[in-house]
Amino acid sequence: MQKKIFRIFALTLLIITTFYCESCTMVYRSIAHGQADVTDNEWQPNVTVEKGAEDFMFAAKTDAELATFLDEALEESNTNAFMVIRNDTIVYEKYFNEYNENSLLTSFSVAKSFVSALVGIAQEEGLLNENEPITTYLPELLKQDQDFAKITVKHLLNMQSGIKFDEYPRINPFTGMARLYYGTNIRTKITHGMTIEEAPGRFNYRSIDTQVLGVILERVTKMPLEQYLSQKIWKPLGMKSDATWTVDSERNKMVKAFCCLNATTEDFAKFGRLYLNRGTYNGVQIVPEAWVAKTNSGKKIYAHSDYKNKWWTNSHYDIFETEAEGKAYAVANNKDFLKAKKLKNGKYVSHFQGDDYNALGILGQYVYVNPIENIIVVRLGDSWRNKRFYLSELIYTYVGNGRYKKMLPKKTEQQSKRIKQI
Repeated sequence: MQKKIFRIFALTLLIITTFYCESCTMVYRSIAHGQADVTDNEWQPNVTVEKGAEDFMFAAKTDAELATFLDEALEESNTNAFMVIRNDTIVYEKYFNEYNENSLLTSFSVAKSFVSALVGIAQEEGLLNENEPITTYLPELLKQDQDFAKITVKHLLNMQSGIKFDEYPRINPFTGMARLYYGTNIRTKITHGMTIEEAPGRFNYRSIDTQVLGVILERVTKMPLEQYLSQKIWKPLGMKSDATWTVDSERNKMVKAFCCLNATTEDFAKFGRLYLNRGTYNGVQIVPEAWVAKTNSGKKIYAHSDYKNKWWTNSHYDIFETEAEGKAYAVANNKDFLKAKKLKNGKYVSHFQGDDYNALGILGQYVYVNPIENIIVVRLGDSWRNKRFYLSELIYTYVGNGRYKKMLPKKTEQQSKRIKQI
């Protein structure tokens, strides 16, 4: 009897100690490192996403006019890397703050879009079904709450799960995000630590939704997430370098599926190219075309709170003399007219739904895809600083839709003749 009591006491003490040790590490990390930063990948433990033997190379030919505009626009903007690719050719590439083309830069929530691609691949392989309840793959959740059976994989993809989660502020060590970002055993937090806040169906940005997908992918593929990414995307796409993916701890090695994939700028661009080409590479279907089709139209994403399958859509604007002119422009160019607003000068700014979309990360990480203009833009860096325009405006409107040309000094007649001769 005494031995039994002692064993129960010892086991209880062990559980409490383990919990508090993990909590202490989480609190220490959050205090020592504070808010998320682009250098976090330097201290966080990680695993390797291996590249293959072949390396796909973009052509390169600098667009002098675009470079003139961007060199000025990016000055002191907290940007670490900026790349523009048009028609498979790098037309602008620049690095700042001692980073270069070989640097592994962190992407934060851009990683969510990679996870979405892996879900699409796993579904094509018959390993899961987006319409199935998540309890089909994580049955242990039913012991916590039977209502987990109402949440489908698709709900997770579209941030509609209803799972209770505090996204901000990350620096508070007791928020849900802090437990994911700084915790040392996030797999257990998914399988034994979640609660439901509301019925599924309403969009609410929750990083935990993507982390649950990461655990499901682990379960159905029977391999670590970084290995599945390497096998299905990194090697087939001819990535330039091995990537790294941050994990919770050296011991548990659970990939932070919701963030923190670290790679070269060009390799992030290759992922954008994969979606630009409807999921194909060299004639081989890497991500199912039907899966890409769910996210390659801004109109489709716009109907889902600007967010679908872990990609974001965009809107664009132009200035017209009247609101009617803006609407006529939309009809003539097959664009969805969203709204118009009269300016102080009497003209109207009209907004249109775009067909372009992005993988986004906190602090201004972008993988931008524009299938109409055949453009990819990658921006990596710290919080955007620029007094002239927002980062989204720079990427969507000025670069993606060519408005930077309106910002350039007007050419003299002699300069125009010289350009035509060249």
